[in-house]
This record gives sequence, C-alpha cells and structure tokens, in this order.
Amino acid sequence: MKTKYKTIYDDTKTKILDGTYLPGNQLPDEIAVCEQYNCSRMTVKKAYDMLVQEGYIYRKQGLGSFVLAKSMDQGEVELQERELQGFTRTSKGHADTKLLHFRLIFAPKDIADHLGIRENDPLYDILRVRNIDGQPYVLEHTYMSPETIPGITEDILTHSVYTYIEEVLGKKIASAQKTTRAQVSNSQDQKELGLRPEEPVLEVEQIAYLDNGTPFEYSISRHRYDKFKLSVYSVRR
Repeated sequence: MKTKYKTIYDDTKTKILDGTYLPGNQLPDEIAVCEQYNCSRMTVKKAYDMLVQEGYIYRKQGLGSFVLAKSMDQGEVELQERELQGFTRTSKGHADTKLLHFRLIFAPKDIADHLGIRENDPLYDILRVRNIDGQPYVLEHTYMSPETIPGITEDILTHSVYTYIEEVLGKKIASAQKTTRAQVSNSQDQKELGLRPEEPVLEVEQIAYLDNGTPFEYSISRHRYDKFKLSVYSVRR
C-alpha cells in the first residue's frame, strides 16, 4: 500500500507536470494538505521535501512553497539524479515495450555479486526496447532474481515491472545506485535505436534496492543520446 507522503508527492508532482500548477504558482499550505489527506504536517513536509530535492518546488521563508520553473523539452526524457521510477512512469508520451528476449539463466559471478545471490542461481535475463510514441528511446538489459521478484511474465514485461512489484507483490522500491557514462554505440544499439555508427549512447548502470535493503534489479540501459538528458538539482546546505 502506498504511504500518505508518497501519495501527496505523486499527486503534487502530477499536477506540476500536467500544468495544473504552473511555474511560480504557490502550492497549498501544509495545513490545507493535512486536512485534504487526513495526515500530519510532518507527512506533508516529507512529501514537499522530496519535491524540493528533485527541483520541482522551492520554499520562501515565511511565505510557503512554490513551483520552480523547469525546462520542459517534450522531445527528451529527463533522468532526475535523485529520482527512482520505471520508464513507464517517467515518460511523457505513450510508452510501450518491444521484448527482445526473456529467459532464465544461471547467474554469472559478477551479476550474482551485484544482486547478493550465489553464482549459478536462477536469474531472469530480460532485454527490451522502450519506445515513446512509437520511437525507440532506450535499450534496457535487466537481471532479476526470481526468488526476490517471483512471477515475472512477458505481459508484465511489456507494461510496468515496478508497478507489478509494488502493487501486486506488495514490495516497496526504495533506492538505487547509478553510474552514468557516455559510450560509443554498438551494432545492437544502432539496429534497435536507429543510430548511425558515429552516434553515441548514454549508458546508465543501476542496482535497485527494496526498502529492506535487498538488491532486486541490476540493469544496464543504453539511451539514445538525443532523447535523454541527465538533470541534477543541488542544494547548498
């Protein structure tokens, strides 16, 4: 079940992204939000703190919280440095998935180490192309342990795995360790993402964790260089 602070965070962020709250608009004060969601001020503060950290809102001392002006390039997907969401939730257009392969393998040592499992344990090996409005955006190679995330099917993989994990399995996704680098595109990138040999990709290597500290996903995503941007919002303490 989604926590109240996450519900407030999601609802507020959705209103910012869909234009209900425009740049410069003041958000409802914490007392009004407490009444709307039947929660404490600390719960509202936690939700608003997350939005501040991700660069969606800012606070004015004694006045309240306001929507921060952000670049909204509709041709790009923005990778928030602090944000952990699946591709389906992040994309602004119609997202769909092309499943290239889905198989059960024996875990190689390096991937087993990333996921905290034993070498040669069963492992889901998933390769997908993620599209927005019919255009390929990312080639995503994902590994998951069926012991940690059971019941994965092809139907789940063509929709939202993260939604399945949280809403069907009832597990909470908490955090991720990410490494981002520029890479020369290879023949598979060029074929699946429609790139020329001289065009690069933005590679994101990720280990994602549940709230109990268990690593549940190791992935390497190869993004079209012209369809993504990495956004980091820094706050001086």
